[in-house]
Amino acid sequence: MKKIYFLSVSLFFFLTVGLFAQDQKWSVEANYPLTVGDELGNDAPGILDVGVKYRFLDFNIVKIGAGINAGIFKEETQNYSEPVVDIKETHWLIQPKVFAEFTIPGIQKLHPSVGLGYTFLQSKYKGIFPGAPDKTSTNLGGVSLNLGLSYDITKRFFIQAQYDYTRITDNREFEGQKYKFKQNLGYLKFGVGFRF
Repeated sequence: MKKIYFLSVSLFFFLTVGLFAQDQKWSVEANYPLTVGDELGNDAPGILDVGVKYRFLDFNIVKIGAGINAGIFKEETQNYSEPVVDIKETHWLIQPKVFAEFTIPGIQKLHPSVGLGYTFLQSKYKGIFPGAPDKTSTNLGGVSLNLGLSYDITKRFFIQAQYDYTRITDNREFEGQKYKFKQNLGYLKFGVGFRF
């Protein structure tokens, strides 16, 4: 709950500051995320993804910047036949990145982008599952690649679509055996944004 409050206050602050800014180095965005790679938990659906970007270098045809996105995925799995399963899972993604945003000559409103960053994934599980504790959580992470395309509706407002790919590897132990856990997570995000 504290994370949602912090993100809401941060977005409100940046939006308020943006109404008075002229150089449009900042942008905020809100997206609807869909998983398209390996399943996140029990294939938890996306709820919301929000982000902030800052462009610190402008070479006219390309802008270089840094940004951060935070997303939430939730799922509730219930099965009351044997074995009984009743699990609520929540997955938080924090994705800092550096990016390059391009302006295509002749198509000034269209902006492809590419980004490289890292995804921090925190998963929490609560409920009944045979052989598992009532509550458990995991913290994983991996390098991520971001490809995006935005289209300017006005000088400040834009719509966008982007794809995030994250490769997660982790060493795990199960019943005395060690093994390497690998996961290829993919997310499609569709949303809107505001530059200021």
